[in-house]
Parts: sequence; C-alpha cells; structure tokens
Amino acid sequence: MAKYDNPYLFIGVLILAVIASGLMCNMITANNHDTSSIMAENGTTVVSGDLLINTGTMRKVPLASNPENILRPLKNRDINTVVLSLMTGAAPKDVIKNNSYITADGHISSKLEGPGKIIMDDEGKILVSPADSMIWGYKLPYTYAVKSGDSISLVQNNTTIKTLSKSDINNDSVPTDYVTAAELQSWFDSASDDSKIAVDYYLGNFSDDRANVYGKENIIQKFGNDTYGYMRNYTSGAPVLVYEHNASEIEVSSSVSTVEYLAGYPTETRAANAKAFAAGWNNTVIPAHSSAHGKENASFTAIAESEAASGSATHGVCPPARSLRNALLSLGCPIPVGMTTGDEAVLYGYRPTVDVLVTNNLDYPIKIVMWTTGSSGDTQIYTKIYKLTDNATDIANSTNSTNSTNSSSE
Repeated sequence: MAKYDNPYLFIGVLILAVIASGLMCNMITANNHDTSSIMAENGTTVVSGDLLINTGTMRKVPLASNPENILRPLKNRDINTVVLSLMTGAAPKDVIKNNSYITADGHISSKLEGPGKIIMDDEGKILVSPADSMIWGYKLPYTYAVKSGDSISLVQNNTTIKTLSKSDINNDSVPTDYVTAAELQSWFDSASDDSKIAVDYYLGNFSDDRANVYGKENIIQKFGNDTYGYMRNYTSGAPVLVYEHNASEIEVSSSVSTVEYLAGYPTETRAANAKAFAAGWNNTVIPAHSSAHGKENASFTAIAESEAASGSATHGVCPPARSLRNALLSLGCPIPVGMTTGDEAVLYGYRPTVDVLVTNNLDYPIKIVMWTTGSSGDTQIYTKIYKLTDNATDIANSTNSTNSTNSSSE
C-alpha cells in the first residue's frame, strides 16, 4: 500500500474523488444503514485482536452524495482504497463512529485494555466502549438434560439439540465441565420423567448491559481462564466478577475462630471440615445489594449426630461459620441464611457452602477471604472482608474505611 506525506496531495485526491463520483453516482445504490460488514452485534464483547469489520465486504456508496466516506481512508493513508474509489465513483461506507480502538484493517487494536463493548447507533455506526473498572456477570444455565423414558434430551433455549440413551452418555457426547458423564448417568437412574438438570452455563445479566457470552472458549477468550474457573466452582446464578481494573481491595472487617477439642466428636474430621468451609468461601465476591452462596464443589465429611433429622451433620463447620458470620455482622450485613447467632452457627439441614447464603446489603462490592492455620483442635480460621473500590470514583472514600476485629472459639 502506497503512502504519501504531502497533505495537499490528499486534498487534491479528495476533490477528484468527489468529481469522479458525480459521474457514476447513478450506478451505485446507497444504503446508509447497511451493517453487513460489521462482525459483531450491538453489545458484543470484544478484545484486542478480534476482527470487527470485514473491510472486503463493506458496501460501496456514491462519493457525490457521501463524500465523508473517503475521509477515513485518506486519514489512514489507504491509497489503494482512495484510488479504487476514484475509479468507481464510490467508497466503502464508513461504519465507524469512533475509531479509537479500531485499526485500519477492521481489527480491535492493542490500545484496548480488557473486554470492550460494541455500541451501535441508529445510523449503523459503531464504536468500542472500554471496560468499566469492574464488570459483573452471572452464571446462568444454558443447556439442560431432560429425562424422557429411557433417554435424555439436551435442550438449549427450548430446542432439543441431541437425544441420547443412557449408554450413549459419555465425555464426548455431553458437556462435562459442570456435570460429569458419571454424575449424569447417576442422575438418570434416580430422576423421574421430565426432570431436568443443567449441564452447561453462560455469562449474562452483565452490570454494563453487554450481550450474553456463551461457550467455554468464548468466555475464556473474552474474560480469561480465572473467570471460567470461578464459574465452574460456584452455584447456578452466582455473581461473577469478570473484569477488575484500576480497582483496590481495602480491608473493612476481620474475625478469627478456633476449632478446639470437643469430647465425643472426632477432632481431626472436624478440623478437616473447618478447613473445607474456609476453602469453600475463600475469594467469594459479592456485588453491592446482592447475595451469593459459596463454592458448589466443596467437600465435607458427615459425623453421626442424633439431633439431626438425617442422623448426621458436618460438625466442624460451625467455628469457621462464626468467623464468617461475625465479620459480616460487624459491617452491618444481615446474618446469612442457614446460620444462627449461637455457637452452633450452621443450622441442621443446610449445606455449609451450597445452601448458606450471604447477603451484601452495602453500597459497595465485597470480597471474602478465608484461610486456616494450625491443625487438629488448634486449627484457627481467619476471615477478612475487603471492599472493592473503583479508584476512579471511590478514591476519596477509601481513606475513611475502618477495620473491625472479632474473635470466637468453640
């Protein structure tokens, strides 16, 4: 592609282009709202390197009536397009409203940090909106397995995409990132007809109103492996912090508890359950005025308990539950669903991470960090809660944050 440095040459080319287009304008039909060359819909998430505009399929429109369409090729010194426009009397329709993050060949430029969002105006022109400091999405079910007689149907958006017999359920025939083939077969054996189970999820209901993102590869490409890993760990409907930039984590509350030794209950098992509880809630993020469960894949060991309706309970989760509960209460958050204010902090019948529900009624997002030290009855469980703050808007408030510390032991 030739390049010319003389600005007067470009002005002359522009004038000639307009004159030439007047000779051929009747040969070209203008369509000011054609968007066929745009490779993304309104609200689509894009990242650096994505192809946004197929420059080879851009509709040509008369220069006589649309001379502005040659301005961008001139500015980009795309002489091939300029010369071709002169010869045909028409130039590719300019579909770009703001090219800050769009390269001359239609790709998203390296200037864009994080996941941008496509915004299209009423005239079919687009711009790329850069990401906010924090973007939230939600893990939502997309594909269901529905039992029908001796087979299952995989259903997406009320449309059956595949039907399988039980023997055909394997790692190659069904999505297995969330429910393994073995788990799906086990579910099949106990499920009644028309029962359904979610087997795949998407990210949707974004805080900045961007379009839903479907598929493992797309989620990883747009938001990274960590985001997809978070989705896999947490329950359906969980809020997911898909992007964080120019934000700070400020400690606003903390608490510590101890497992201790209790006669009649195996201390090592209780300590293991306490550690599993801490791991099951560690790094959980919750938006302002929202709620979240802990990790779905946390594993606990049941201990015989005559007072429990089921005959067993996950003893050992009460000390870490008190640590988490007290850190939350000191901030003014309500007591989590499934917890009590007493020493036996988790109610019977509530799974410690999947059923317990934490509500953040504050005006800012929070991050729960939990860890343990020591072993056996000397195991200590620490909780810290951090305020997630947008440095661009909340920096003035960050210095006013206060810490509070509580401790308890069983």
